[in-house]
Amino acid sequence: MGGLTRDDHDPNVFQVDWSSVRAGRNPWKRGTAAAVDPFLVAKAVKEAMKLCPHRTATGSPLVWNDYSVFMDLEDWTRVKKLETTLVRDLGGVVEKELAKLKAEMVGPLNVRLLRDESGNVRPGAAVLKADFSSAERLAPPDPNEMTVRVGRPSPVPLAEPPTERVAGVVPDGSRLRVEWDRGSTSVPVGVRAVFGRPHKAPSPGFVPLTGAGTKINKRQVWIEAGGGGVIVGRFSEANPVEVAGRLVQPGGQIAVDRFPVDVTLSNGEMKLTIDRVERD
Repeated sequence: MGGLTRDDHDPNVFQVDWSSVRAGRNPWKRGTAAAVDPFLVAKAVKEAMKLCPHRTATGSPLVWNDYSVFMDLEDWTRVKKLETTLVRDLGGVVEKELAKLKAEMVGPLNVRLLRDESGNVRPGAAVLKADFSSAERLAPPDPNEMTVRVGRPSPVPLAEPPTERVAGVVPDGSRLRVEWDRGSTSVPVGVRAVFGRPHKAPSPGFVPLTGAGTKINKRQVWIEAGGGGVIVGRFSEANPVEVAGRLVQPGGQIAVDRFPVDVTLSNGEMKLTIDRVERD
């Protein structure tokens, strides 16, 4: 329907065909390549809203408020150039659709456009994931993504992802040493270092994991010194990250106060070891 096909295994996941999204009910427009723009992104979100099967206790329609759209890099880059218009207009488009559907949206609208790094999304297509999320559970906007967030009239401050602490006391005044099979680096106090697969045009503070394969995300984990220990965080769409045997939830973080700390990426694909180095 409208260019969206529901996944056979997950009712909250849809395969998006941009050509069909553009064509709508006009079969003559289908099959030709579509240049993805903010209009098509908004149209895909509206189509997903219509496909939400849930209702309130009184029977009124509900629609998801949290949408993640995984796009081919070329399509993502094209829309990125038009990001300001998308941010400006998408909230109003969704509000009109809500009124048309006579539906209720629980929580603030959150739409994230993400670059597919797995190679599973072909040009002209996308994967859309929809869900319900409260304001407290929404991950902070990532500057390397495109995020459109439209809140409700009463602002609710975004909560930091829950921190899980491991007991132990370590003196302050130290820096971190991160090592892996093919390299190592130091992380000074007050710096958040981002680790991932080497790639072109990395963002400031990025540390390339030499030797990383395609199962390692370009931005998978961040590490910073804190509270005499270390805080390790997983990016919201990254592959699995385990800290001292504990799985970090997407967008979450774990603080550890006992060294050394073992960090496992992508179900054992790569292992990092974090230790404390005293200042001279």
